[in-house]
Amino acid sequence: MTITNFAVQQVLRTYNRQLAEKTRLSREKVHRKILQQDSVSISSESKKRLLTDRITQEITNQFLSGSEHNETMDAIMGQLSQDYGKPLDVSTDGQNLVFKVVSQGNGQEPENLSPAENEQLNKNFLDITKAIVYTNLV
Repeated sequence: MTITNFAVQQVLRTYNRQLAEKTRLSREKVHRKILQQDSVSISSESKKRLLTDRITQEITNQFLSGSEHNETMDAIMGQLSQDYGKPLDVSTDGQNLVFKVVSQGNGQEPENLSPAENEQLNKNFLDITKAIVYTNLV
């Protein structure tokens, strides 16, 4: 059996076409991957709110750890006391904030509040903290 030059040339042409097609398809796949990269953009308002939540958590942790009050912590307690209508003091039971009504003068001990009032004050505390932190962010 003899193989003609024409048959060899046809086989080589077919092989080259197939090779070129595979190369072209692989380039298109790479190009599509580059174009399809997802990007996420967060608005500045969302970033500010996220930062506010983180700072609020840090301030709450400072209250829970019993660290020395700073200006922001005093402002929060002042606003909370003003909203409640009586001067408040805050302490911790290990995991939660416990609010007490401070009696003015008389040297009496602070008065404990009911669990329902304490829970409501905790919610108000978080709202006030977020509001103060949000307004202080530039």
